[in-house]
Amino acid sequence: MSASRRSSVSSISSVSSTHSLVGPESRLVLVHDNFDGDDNALTFEDSDYDDNFQVPVRTSSPPLSPSLVFLYLLSPHLKLGALLLPNVGLSLKIGLPALFLFAVLSAFARQIWFMLARYVRQDDLTDVVVDVFVRSRGKTTMKKTLKIIVLFGSGILRILLSVIFTRVSIGLLTPLFSGDFPFITPTILSVIVGFFLLPLCLGQSLSSKLVVYSTWASIVTFVLWFFCVTYAYSHRALEVDNAWLRMGALWQGIATIAYAFASSNTLALHASLRAGVRPSSSAAQKRPLSHSFKFLSVLSVSIALLFSIPLVIFAALPNRLSLQASRVQPFIVSLNAATLLLGVPSILVTVPKVPVFKRIRWRTSVPVSRLAVFAIVLMLANVPASVNVVLSDILIAFALCATYFLPALLHIINHFFRQPLSIVIPSQPSTPNTSSPVGRHSSVNDPLLLRKEQALQKKQWRRRIAWDLGVWTLLLPVGGGGFAWAIGTLFSRW
Repeated sequence: MSASRRSSVSSISSVSSTHSLVGPESRLVLVHDNFDGDDNALTFEDSDYDDNFQVPVRTSSPPLSPSLVFLYLLSPHLKLGALLLPNVGLSLKIGLPALFLFAVLSAFARQIWFMLARYVRQDDLTDVVVDVFVRSRGKTTMKKTLKIIVLFGSGILRILLSVIFTRVSIGLLTPLFSGDFPFITPTILSVIVGFFLLPLCLGQSLSSKLVVYSTWASIVTFVLWFFCVTYAYSHRALEVDNAWLRMGALWQGIATIAYAFASSNTLALHASLRAGVRPSSSAAQKRPLSHSFKFLSVLSVSIALLFSIPLVIFAALPNRLSLQASRVQPFIVSLNAATLLLGVPSILVTVPKVPVFKRIRWRTSVPVSRLAVFAIVLMLANVPASVNVVLSDILIAFALCATYFLPALLHIINHFFRQPLSIVIPSQPSTPNTSSPVGRHSSVNDPLLLRKEQALQKKQWRRRIAWDLGVWTLLLPVGGGGFAWAIGTLFSRW
């Protein structure tokens, strides 16, 4: 690690290597002598709005207020993973440390995404991944292929989330109707659920009112479910959730806790926050904490942790059931299903659009792509139980990799196997004065600028040591150990 970093820093000190680092169309920028990294794009501190780092906001990331960004950061933590925590069955010596560990790792992974976006000056997941793996100009075909792979993987993850949420909800609700309405089968119930769920899933973006209302409603139903579970536990009436019995081989104690803090769509939410809250023109004016993505991320994880601690305690210290169990259980089951179903719209609205023939798009204003995705979700929600077990295992593997492993891998590739991006000699021209051959030559051969560049790169490297240690821990012990455990578990089950 140190050898690779020393070689990257030392390569900046020579003129020949600077040509490869800076390029032929560089420009000079003003860097103050008292530079300490607080206002530079390569800093790893929390400076959400940086004058030197202006990311163009994409139209796919609509402006969102801080409250809505906080809503979509918190919502994934109060869904299936949290609902299954009362059934993990881990002792407190294992469950509580694992809970705190993955809460910290979740916030840490979100910050890695945030820093990667700042470093490569992109705000979209596909653009960040492409920039890390294919940074050189040209190679258009490779970039397009990589974008398609990233979009496909992102869409599969969200579709699987919606499928499992719908499948679990239908499995929970069916026994409630079997007594009075025996004709309601899971297939019929899925049609009924789809009829009420479809209008909520036709929103154009996360800023749509129906999507916002359904997401807030899912938070409310989760809180009500939490109080019902707490009441049931205090009265020795808490039963094992039937949804736990329908999950795959990977849905075990620690893996379920890790999944409870899994999240996606981080970069899009950061871009939406930047679009919704414009930076102040006065540098001296302090911005409220609500405008800080890092603060909102940590706050959402902290609230989820507070809800999760009692649930893990309930699982570690189960009570013997009393006669009151049948009275409170229908409320727990109904709120469980409502929480999952109301969380589906915010997931489906972020699914990449399915390609549709131009003739169809021109002849109708109906959102054909959204309807096609919704139909796929309902069909997969009715697959046999053996197929559903496989889908649930694929879901948890994809979710954990996307949350913890992928950002760590991109960080390692970007900072250990790539030359560091220039700080004082950016590679993109912006002023006509530096576009002349004389300006380009002086910017490359100026020894003062080269020494300044080398000093700033060393300072950035020293600041990132602690982050690098955390990233390597996330990549090897957590990611590598998780892969080994998953493979061993699947092979033992097969």
